[in-house]
This record gives sequence, structure tokens and C-alpha cells, in this order.
Amino acid sequence: MADLLIKRQEASPLEKLRVESGRSLFLYLALLVFLLTLSSYGGLFFLDRGQQNAQDDLLEQIKLKEEELRPELLSQIFLLEARLKNMRQLLSSHVRYSSILKFLETNTHPQVRFSNFNFATEQGRIDINGEAANYAVLSEQVGIFERNPQAEKVEFGGLSLSPNGRPGFHLTIYVKSGLLTSR
Repeated sequence: MADLLIKRQEASPLEKLRVESGRSLFLYLALLVFLLTLSSYGGLFFLDRGQQNAQDDLLEQIKLKEEELRPELLSQIFLLEARLKNMRQLLSSHVRYSSILKFLETNTHPQVRFSNFNFATEQGRIDINGEAANYAVLSEQVGIFERNPQAEKVEFGGLSLSPNGRPGFHLTIYVKSGLLTSR
């Protein structure tokens, strides 16, 4: 039976030293990583606690400052802010009819007379009936409105001859919405 068992070779002292030093080096390295992880976790824990304490202190200071203000003054401030928001909204959607009249005044040929005027706010449409001194003046008048940057579209029609021999016409002018609102 002794033949069947192989004798175990014992490691030389140099090999034992290499294995043990490799194990101890790995142990020290693992211990170092563990300590670094533990210290960084501890540092983050204390940093977080410090930040929370600072936040609580600031919230307490804000609460004290709010208590120092008079409550009736705060309610007036909030009421004024709400009124200003409402006024801003109202002014931004306010229609200025005077701008339409100024638009017509500055863009009307001196030899053209308007006899009827209708304005539809929702569509930004101006319907005008009028008469011109002659057909050349009428053509100039239509061109003036067509070249104006505030006019999106100009429709000409309803050409007729008035009793005094002048050409009558109908114009529909679609103006840009910026002409109608306050700035």
C-alpha cells in the first residue's frame, strides 16, 4: 500500500516565502482599498450631514425674515403682482383702432376719397369703398397698399363709374396682427 501512495513533496523554504509574501501583499492591498472606501464613505456622510444642517439654517433664516415683514405688506405685494400680470395680459391682446386710421391716413393718395369704411378685427380686414380722380390715380392707390409691409393682402374689385365721372372702387385690405396690438 505504501507503493500506491505517492509521497507528497514538501515545498522548499523559498517557495513558501514567495507564496506567503504574495498573500500578504494582496492582503495589504485589499485592506488599503477597504480603508480608502470606508474613509470616503465617512467623508461623504459628514459632508451630506453638514449640507443638510446648512440648508436647515438657511430655511430658518428665511422663515425669520418672512416673520419680520408685515403680513399686510406681503398681501399687498402679492395683490399688486397679480394685478400687474392681468394688466400685462390685457395690454398684450388690446386692439388699437387708432393704428388702423393712421395706416389709412398715411397710405391714402391725395386724389382718392373714401366714402365707406368697415373694419373686422378678428380677420384683420379693412373694407373700403371710394373714388379716385382718374384710373391712373386708382392704380397708384392700389399699388401703395400692395407695397406696404403692414398689408398682408390687397383685393381690388367693384369698379364702377360715379355720377360725376370718376372711377369708383372697392378695396379689401388684410393687415398684419402687429398693427392692431399695443407694444
